[in-house]
Amino acid sequence: MKNTRPPQKSKFQKLSPELTRFIESMGLYFESQGVPRIGGRILGLLMVAHEPLAADDIAKILKVSRASVSTNMRLLMSSGMIEKTSILHDRTTFYVFAEAALEQRMAVGIQAAQIFKKLSAQGLAALSRDDSARARLEASIEWSDLIEEVFQKAISQWRARHPHPMERSETKGA
Repeated sequence: MKNTRPPQKSKFQKLSPELTRFIESMGLYFESQGVPRIGGRILGLLMVAHEPLAADDIAKILKVSRASVSTNMRLLMSSGMIEKTSILHDRTTFYVFAEAALEQRMAVGIQAAQIFKKLSAQGLAALSRDDSARARLEASIEWSDLIEEVFQKAISQWRARHPHPMERSETKGA
């Protein structure tokens, strides 16, 4: 059965050169962080979108295959950077830049620091007490603790500046 919903006029049918450069730059940035370039481009597009976008719309706007969009959507959703959403009376799945995406980037950093600390501790345990390499591993553990502390503090400060919608509505009613 063919979808008979009227075609949506997306505000991004034709991107300005500035937005195109921004989206491409996001693709390159996230590619340098281990995310496929198309994933970074999708994130860039969703960051500047004024409404939720369907995967088909994203593919058309970015001029990429629908399959590539689907693959990257799964990756971005599992990382917490984008979320599925729906529109009343429309069976299409839409996507938005996740409200907690920025916090999620810090959470990934915390997790990486914790893993690095665990691996450093494993290496430290494998060395004899008089091995000179211990100093590097001890410094790695200390560095990991610092990174975790700084990122946790950054998340707390961010939440103080930008309370979640539920917290905002609760404080308004009080």
